[in-house]
Amino acid sequence: MVQKQISIYGELETQSPFNSDQLVLELSNTHIAMMVKFSGKKHVGAFELFEFDSNLMSWYDIFHQVRVESIILDRSYNDTRLFFNLNEAVVMPAQAFNTNAADAYLTAVHGDSTNHIIRYDNIVSDASLINVYRVKKSLHDIVNSNLMMVTPRHVYSKLLENVLNNNVIFQGAFLKLDFYNNLMNVVLLKDGILHLIQSYSFQTPDDVLYYLLNIAEKFEISTTETPVEVSGLIDIKSQYFDYIEKIFQKISFATLKADNIFRNYSGEYPPHYFTPFLNLTV
Repeated sequence: MVQKQISIYGELETQSPFNSDQLVLELSNTHIAMMVKFSGKKHVGAFELFEFDSNLMSWYDIFHQVRVESIILDRSYNDTRLFFNLNEAVVMPAQAFNTNAADAYLTAVHGDSTNHIIRYDNIVSDASLINVYRVKKSLHDIVNSNLMMVTPRHVYSKLLENVLNNNVIFQGAFLKLDFYNNLMNVVLLKDGILHLIQSYSFQTPDDVLYYLLNIAEKFEISTTETPVEVSGLIDIKSQYFDYIEKIFQKISFATLKADNIFRNYSGEYPPHYFTPFLNLTV
């Protein structure tokens, strides 16, 4: 079953259904987030978050139900920026990249796969990295039959650009944690060099505790000195956040990289809930 978890419509109802507004969409195996960025404006004016389990539903059924329940998709968009948040991805040095090497890297890390499309993104930074990833052909076809003028990328690519191009120079380690529906994306830098970017599926707070302790031990990072930036769908009163506080001492919440997000928003959810999604729009 597809469930609409968050819906914020702001100025959407006052806009024409035929326009040059931009649709920004993030898609994973457990959620679809959609945002409307109004033409000629810097802010995002509408947001929807749907959650589901793609292991229990076909992509056809997921998209059908989302289209039925979505107000954002009642309108047309000539510019759709799609970000896949899928775990079958490998970040590799640009100098080592070619199409054969990309397939070999993906197979070595994630195993053999059939009926998939291999895509890659250039990561715009001084690090000279390429993000190579797989998309199931069935998902690829459904996306292109439901959305117009799609420009696809991977969430890792935008996430790394935001982290690596940050004006702050990190000495030592820096850990970033983005939380979604039963999914955590982790980025680890040491002295400004990428050491880890990976998605972790979880069902309980103990799962998250295990992953974080394992990362700290494996990469030999200090739990007292390492800055940890948290964002996404995590309640600060939850056991999940309690465990993070018990492990690490330098915790902060990610900030938005755009101004005037959600004008007239009543504040039902804390800002850090939206940061991973909204930072895709800038």
